[in-house]
Amino acid sequence: MPVMKFYAPYEAAFLPFEVTAYMLHPADEKLRNAYLTRKMAEYTLFYAREDGLESVPVEVLKDLLESPATAGEDAMESLAIRGSVAGEILLNLIKLNASGEDASVNKAIHLGAQYFQEARNSLGGKIAPGERSIRRAWSAYMPVAHFWAALQIHVQSTVNLATSISPDSYLQQLSLGNELGKLTPKLTSKNAREPICAPNELWTLPCSVELPSCTFRCHGLDEQEREWLRSYKAPSVSKYDN
Repeated sequence: MPVMKFYAPYEAAFLPFEVTAYMLHPADEKLRNAYLTRKMAEYTLFYAREDGLESVPVEVLKDLLESPATAGEDAMESLAIRGSVAGEILLNLIKLNASGEDASVNKAIHLGAQYFQEARNSLGGKIAPGERSIRRAWSAYMPVAHFWAALQIHVQSTVNLATSISPDSYLQQLSLGNELGKLTPKLTSKNAREPICAPNELWTLPCSVELPSCTFRCHGLDEQEREWLRSYKAPSVSKYDN
């Protein structure tokens, strides 16, 4: 698995920014750096008067400032929705596998039909209708889908979403993402021409991040999901590759 490169690996306050940069821009280093430029600058300015704050090294800031401007809020929301789409597909693949079903992307997309419709609605149509846009989101964010899936599990288990996540809870979330990443290469579909996801495609955290222990257990599909899966019809081979 490729390892994320963090600019401030021992600064805990920057950890969420470092990870989120990869979650939003898994394939574009310049855009990751542009995101970090803004977030690190915002953080540094906000806490500039706090005692004991260590500034970001000058050479790092110079490197980051060479990056292009960051995307606006609407564009960032669009990226986050696409990432969450990939996370949903991965969770559905894991549930299919745990239930003894063929873990195909086609079935995972079928299971997530309602979720994807809600994602399209929340973006005001910025994700085009139809499976092709969903597949594009999966292809683009599959390398970090395990971290998006962990975030979704955290959100679903949080009573009050307005409450900011604590450092300990965030590390627990990252640990869950790490466990989901270990499961991902094991997911297979009998009709896939290639592995759903190869280990060398998944981003992983650097060893400098000390994670708490985490055990993930999936109970598989619930009755409602099993019922919905019965309405699944496999697409023609010419339509999709997997």
